[in-house]
Amino acid sequence: MFKHFLYFLFFIPVNYSFSQTKTFKDVGKWGIKENEKIIIKPLYDTIFNFDSTGKVCLACFKIKGVNPNKFIKNPAITYNCNYLDKNGAHLTIKQFEGDTCSVFNFNKHAIEQYFNNKSYMTVSIKGHKNLVYKDFKQITAKGYEEIHFSSDPEFLVAEIRTEGNVILSGLINRKEEVIIPTIFSHVKVNNRDSLIIACTTGQGANSEDDIFNYKGEKIAAYKKHVELATKDFIVHKIFSPKEYLIIYTLKTKEEKVEYAQEVYLYKGDELLMLNDEHWFIYNMTTHKKTPYDTKHKK
Repeated sequence: MFKHFLYFLFFIPVNYSFSQTKTFKDVGKWGIKENEKIIIKPLYDTIFNFDSTGKVCLACFKIKGVNPNKFIKNPAITYNCNYLDKNGAHLTIKQFEGDTCSVFNFNKHAIEQYFNNKSYMTVSIKGHKNLVYKDFKQITAKGYEEIHFSSDPEFLVAEIRTEGNVILSGLINRKEEVIIPTIFSHVKVNNRDSLIIACTTGQGANSEDDIFNYKGEKIAAYKKHVELATKDFIVHKIFSPKEYLIIYTLKTKEEKVEYAQEVYLYKGDELLMLNDEHWFIYNMTTHKKTPYDTKHKK
């Protein structure tokens, strides 16, 4: 449903924004006004209003090309887009190869990629994504299948697509130096204990989940899937024949089985768990459970 909504939004520009700006059409082209003052001239085939911060809008040109299906005579229609600020300045980023780019791909996620975060956004060039702050300061340049901040803002989770169409994850720093290579199914960061959890779910019976420190040094490996890790505990998740958790105490090597559909790090030695639609706090040291008020859930 959301996918269809995005396509509807794309072909009929609307004021999808919390700012005081509005889109308008003149002589078949679209622009943006603020308090009736034109701030983006009506030059575009479609336009999306500024995000909630009022920093960025997305304006696109229609491009006709040869249809990839040789049996269809109608031309293929694609859209090339510019990111603009209220002064009409274009986002221009420098790619890793040295080329600069101010024209970006439109895809079904393009709108949410600049609307969903107040400080940064994801932009696509030839199917590869980079991160950019909304003041147009560039964060990454190498291009990834997906790229986003981890729970520690000093690290970014980078994804690549292999020739076999498999998505693999790794971790890079702000300089785009590799901390954890992109060979894992998922990568998580525990910024409280400065730990990195790299999972190999779906990569075969002999694969292991690894625990790294912030230097990228492996400090542990487990055959069981690691859902969470702290300096004192490992939380394993077992998927078959039924799902359950194993809370493993590193010091005593004690294992405790618990059932939960969702589990998150909470405070100290506590976990936040969901089981049968009920949230509760689980203390990994005492094994005590206390109800959790979902009104205050993160």
